[in-house]
Amino acid sequence: MDARIRQAPLIEARGDLVPRLPSRLPAGLAALLLAVTLTACGSGSTSASSSTVQASSTTTAVGPVDPAAAVLSAYRAMWADLVTAARTSAYQSPLLPQHASGNALTIFVQGLARDQLAGIVTKGQPVLDPRVTSLTPSVDPTHATLADCFDDTHWVEYKVSGGLANNAPGGLRATTAELVMKDGVWKVTQITIDKTGTC
Repeated sequence: MDARIRQAPLIEARGDLVPRLPSRLPAGLAALLLAVTLTACGSGSTSASSSTVQASSTTTAVGPVDPAAAVLSAYRAMWADLVTAARTSAYQSPLLPQHASGNALTIFVQGLARDQLAGIVTKGQPVLDPRVTSLTPSVDPTHATLADCFDDTHWVEYKVSGGLANNAPGGLRATTAELVMKDGVWKVTQITIDKTGTC
């Protein structure tokens, strides 16, 4: 595990003692996520408009397209896969490994498994605003990092038995992700999400 990563109290408003993904992210996932202190959505080398995550079940491959666009597409597809799986807390969903691997995939699988045990599902759509912050095809064409100002306001946790799982408001959270390309496919291998109001 990267020594730069440390646990952060991402759920101060909930009164829990476990670090969480954004308050509207699946609770089990949140309990496993590690966060780092980030600069508040600083400038990056590539920008993209804010977009709502859309469901995807296709693998993102790098072809004759702009490398930065391929990285951003893989990141958005990872969230789309997670959103789909979180609707039923399907921790064994075959979508998850399509755009995530390593520590990121472990976080998602274990977190969704915890949500399933707790009877929690997550519905709605997060909003993304990612930009590539590190990508040097001429030096290392297989690694990239990006920053995002992730908005989970409309991605809400519900109890399977009915009603909201919590009343904590969502918001904007500084997020970073590391991606690695293997066999022509970009996948998120590390992801960190900071507390509400950090971007």
